[in-house]
Amino acid sequence: MKRIIFWTSLVFVLVANLSCKKDKTVEFDIDYTSNVTIPSTGVTVNVPADFQSPEISTNSKNKFTEQETVQNLVDEIKLSRFNLSVSSGDLNFVKSLNVYLKTTGMGDVLIATKTTIPQGVSSFGMDLQDVNIKEYIFNDKIQFRVTVTIQTGLSNNQDLKIDQSVHVKAKLSKKQF
Repeated sequence: MKRIIFWTSLVFVLVANLSCKKDKTVEFDIDYTSNVTIPSTGVTVNVPADFQSPEISTNSKNKFTEQETVQNLVDEIKLSRFNLSVSSGDLNFVKSLNVYLKTTGMGDVLIATKTTIPQGVSSFGMDLQDVNIKEYIFNDKIQFRVTVTIQTGLSNNQDLKIDQSVHVKAKLSKKQF
């Protein structure tokens, strides 16, 4: 009789544990691309100057839906890649960079820096800050403010291409499991 009670109890506990729904998670990346123009005039050598990217649509609601999650189930969104490149020539004119993320109704947040620029390259990766930017990505549009210090004068405008990825960690919608 004790064995029957023991095995019945064990089966009950196992079934109860297996039937409890654990929060299932999903992780995915969202990629963005933008451009910033550094004009050849009006920028002083060794003096930081700010430039804005155009606004970029985050398309976050659609990305969340594709990944079977919703905004209120997102735990964190952090920058996972931030690269800068120039279409022609090299980036030798750049001394240092700070990049801030901004959106309507929120202050700017520092997301990437670079203080040692490799010479002779046309692209490089920025040093990323460890900040949760989910509230920014929840907005419909984001924008970058780039603070650049140049070390040489520019004879032509320089168009910087900005490629970045954000990594999203979220729970799956309940209806998915």
